Amino acid sequence: MYQPRTTGPFAGLKLIDADSHYTEPLDLWTKRAPAKYKDQVPQVRTHTDGRDYWFIDDKLAHKDSGVSFVDLDGNKVAYYDEDMLGGAPRGQVHPASYDAKARLELLDEMGIYAQIVYPNLLGFATPTLIQTLDQELAYTVVQIYNDAMAEWQEEGDNRLLPQAVIPFWNIEQSVKESIRVKELGLTGVTMAGEPHLGGLPDLGQPDWNPLYEVLEDLELPIDIHIGARNVALGADGPGASWPSLPERAGKPVRSVQIELANARFLANIVASDILIRYPKLNWVSVESGIGWIPFVLERVDYEYREEFPGMGAPELPPAKEMFQRGVYGCFWFEDAGPVDLVERIGEDNILWETDFPHPTSLYPNPVERSEEKLKNVEPRILRKIMQDNAAKLYKIPV
Repeated sequence: MYQPRTTGPFAGLKLIDADSHYTEPLDLWTKRAPAKYKDQVPQVRTHTDGRDYWFIDDKLAHKDSGVSFVDLDGNKVAYYDEDMLGGAPRGQVHPASYDAKARLELLDEMGIYAQIVYPNLLGFATPTLIQTLDQELAYTVVQIYNDAMAEWQEEGDNRLLPQAVIPFWNIEQSVKESIRVKELGLTGVTMAGEPHLGGLPDLGQPDWNPLYEVLEDLELPIDIHIGARNVALGADGPGASWPSLPERAGKPVRSVQIELANARFLANIVASDILIRYPKLNWVSVESGIGWIPFVLERVDYEYREEFPGMGAPELPPAKEMFQRGVYGCFWFEDAGPVDLVERIGEDNILWETDFPHPTSLYPNPVERSEEKLKNVEPRILRKIMQDNAAKLYKIPV
């Protein structure tokens, strides 16, 4: 049972982790699929190289693993020699990676009340769904996942809150699925921040209006998680890290590039009128930190608001005001963002995360690590960052 801390900066708070992950069981889709799609939904098969891979519609998606870097003994696995699809072999990952009751036990041990939970496979395999599958099959894959996540949320006593996947490559289906996932009790939807890079309309085009309207009405936030994209991972460029760097140095360099992809999303949304047209629609930049946010907002304003002869006044409010209307940022390891830059970001727009069980997670002592970093933050602001902002956004009773 969760027991709030009685001493220290987090005393009395129900801590809410705004970003964690779920290791999809091998039979998540096959045991729920209609007969006609039994052989086409995501499933693991042994490839010619002897390794197990996820296949979707007989097409190889990526190699299988738990995408969990916490093993059965509770040890964090070294990841410098692995890619993001590595980690502990599936049979050796901590059960909290996939089992709701085990996750709750771990949360109680760590001192975390609730977690927002994102997919692994369906995040990284999004380009396969969009670009290669029959749309009805792709929609079926999405529906099965969301049904499974509603079951998992119930198993987790509504302290585990998986975010729904919507078939954003089809606006009509996305509207339909958004209504359905609200009925299932899920609390938000995840989609790509740059769908236009794969040939879809950019998020400022009117094609998306029906989806924005229904999500605003349903009060479902849109989560823009790194890696959930309409282009393959690695599209930031093979030169993201120097080939001369050892892997222990190259891995964090690549992480920086992937995470800062959300800076492009943020710059675009504050330079558009979406946040004005849909004032009750919220957006979350997930697993990408917050320290860079003031620079992006200031940089947009520096040029956009510059006065030139013959040009009228800017049409939009300042970028910081736009951001604070409806965008949230998530941090986990930083010092500067949550300590020194709160005023420049907005105390109502910051969430805390752990990224369990991914390689950069705060595990095994996320609360202690964050207590040390945030010990000098004003209690009123701390309460918002660690509890109230996420509780309000995702409708979590605390």
